[in-house]
Amino acid sequence: MPIAVRWSMTLCLGLAISGVAGAQILEISAAQISGVGWTAQRLHATLTTSVQGDQFSLAAGVAQAGKRKLWRRARLQCELGTAQGWACRQGHLAVDGSPWGALHGDGQVQLRQVGGSGQAMLALRGAQFGSTRVQVQSTAAGQWHLTGAGSLPVAGLVHAFTLLPATWQTSGQARWQVRAQGASWAQARQMAFELQGSQLQFSSPDGLQAAQGVALQLQGDGVYTGQWHGTARMRWTQGGVLWSPWYWTAPAAPVRVQTRWQQTAKSWQLDQGTIRWPGLGQGGFALYWPTQGGVLRWQIRDMDVAMAPLYANWIKPLALPGGLAAGLQASGQVQFSVAGGSALSALQWNLRNAAVSSPNGLLAVTGVDSRGAWSRTGKTSAATLRWQSAELYRIPVGPLHADLVVNPQGFQLQQPFTLTMLGGGLHFRQLAARWSGTRSGFSMSGDLQGVSMVRLTRIMHWPPFTGTVSATIPELQYHAGDISTSGALSARVFGGKVRVDDLHVENFFGVLPLLRANIEISGLRLKPLTGAFHFGYISGVLNGDVKNLTLLNWSPEAFQAQFHTVPFHGVSQKISYAAVQSLTRLGGGNGISGFFQGMFLRMFKTFAYAHLGMGVHLKDGVAELSGVGKEDSGFVILQGQGLPRVDIVGYNRRVDWDELLARLKTAMHSGAQVGTGE
Repeated sequence: MPIAVRWSMTLCLGLAISGVAGAQILEISAAQISGVGWTAQRLHATLTTSVQGDQFSLAAGVAQAGKRKLWRRARLQCELGTAQGWACRQGHLAVDGSPWGALHGDGQVQLRQVGGSGQAMLALRGAQFGSTRVQVQSTAAGQWHLTGAGSLPVAGLVHAFTLLPATWQTSGQARWQVRAQGASWAQARQMAFELQGSQLQFSSPDGLQAAQGVALQLQGDGVYTGQWHGTARMRWTQGGVLWSPWYWTAPAAPVRVQTRWQQTAKSWQLDQGTIRWPGLGQGGFALYWPTQGGVLRWQIRDMDVAMAPLYANWIKPLALPGGLAAGLQASGQVQFSVAGGSALSALQWNLRNAAVSSPNGLLAVTGVDSRGAWSRTGKTSAATLRWQSAELYRIPVGPLHADLVVNPQGFQLQQPFTLTMLGGGLHFRQLAARWSGTRSGFSMSGDLQGVSMVRLTRIMHWPPFTGTVSATIPELQYHAGDISTSGALSARVFGGKVRVDDLHVENFFGVLPLLRANIEISGLRLKPLTGAFHFGYISGVLNGDVKNLTLLNWSPEAFQAQFHTVPFHGVSQKISYAAVQSLTRLGGGNGISGFFQGMFLRMFKTFAYAHLGMGVHLKDGVAELSGVGKEDSGFVILQGQGLPRVDIVGYNRRVDWDELLARLKTAMHSGAQVGTGE
């Protein structure tokens, strides 16, 4: 059999033959031997012959392939037979300092010549590295063929090649096969391999990364034509993988990945790759992995996937628990291409016939189509967004067609558009997004025009208000879950004006949203407002404000509110008997008491008043009440005028907030009695 390596004696070569007690000993030593891409140091071989049998031992110092150290020290001992070639039987191998750690194994080596060919066989078995069987056949010219097969514990494989951190727990078994051939011992020319893993498991110390019962099959081949290149294929058939926050399980049909690969002196390259994930979709990919410094580059091309599994298994896990995004469901189809390195560099998308909905009905959008492109290189591009219909907080919204301009930092509207809703429309003057830097988020400004209060109150299950509402929306900004305005939001409703200043909402789409604002009301007509309730009839014009309003999860936590009527030309100030009863209850009384007093007041449909108003200061669940004036130890809610004159005075200044809400509910749904407070 031809010598498999090129011997280079860099220090010395020693040969010694001696006889001891009837035994012959042959010793050969070398400071270093090397082949293409590998070296071994301090080799020492000993052959001992005697009437009891021949013994062979081989010891080697540090050996490495390329820059990777194979072992620090190795020793092989065996019985040597020469009946048919050379056979090293009942051998024992001990290795220290290998990537697997310390190794011990038993096996045999056979060398023989058949005709003009040399044959070699190696068989080893060890607890740390499993079992190995390799056969090599060569010709005198150096052409050779190699076949090998075996099994090995996955824990050793992971540790040897540093596939996972050393602190992680791993288990499972892998079976492997390899075939190779070459025209000279200096270089292999062709190879093929197969690796099958079963019951593969791993877990990180914190439990955020784990796998259980995974089965994988990896196959590949390669050819050397100045550099290595070939194909590789992978099949995932069983098991589940947790890589927090994601969790994937193998589908009923295998996940298949295949690619062409190429190894150069400076990099590994994967190209013409394809991935097919049953139930999700398919597409292509490419990867450039430099081995001598540089930036990893990757591409995912023409991925065509179903939105339902994409959102449920890949996007939703990134959402905050309990937020709107965490409860959404999606459907439709999306095709996209994405490229990047250490960060995303380019994106193209084409969303077709998609829909998004939430179980609680806060959001429902159907017939969504969108396409566009984005690049980090500084170029701008066009994008479109369309939908057929939508419901936002159960409010139906008409079709949308928005044209956008996309730039490296975000996007903005190409031209204004209007969404029809509730007989009116929401006009967007400006809409933009920025996804990098301290100002990342969304912003918009526009107008709300002619929205029907009848339709709105019917949808929201409010009392049936009449008229329309219009509003001016300043620049509204969304950043990191918070909403704020750069100016005052104003609306016209019930003939008056409502102005909202200092609006700020924290955690808008999350759990327990927190709203803060200051509200000013002027010129509000009471007749259409009170006419929607069983509260009773009141006419007049109302002014007021709500300062330091705080809503937690849309429920009041604190505020200082004061409302009062103001004289207005052409608007009478009158109140009905039922409204008198309701205000009396709201102030803490039991209504108008006394049989004769009640009978007398019932004879009048309305009563004139001079002043009407009430203040509420809410803090720590307790409401402190006030009115438009003081009387003795009470506060005046209604100051009558003319005959018959009706005044309403409250005496309970401090009341539990829940109790005040109960009073308001009672006042709106029950008839009046008599009395003016306690």
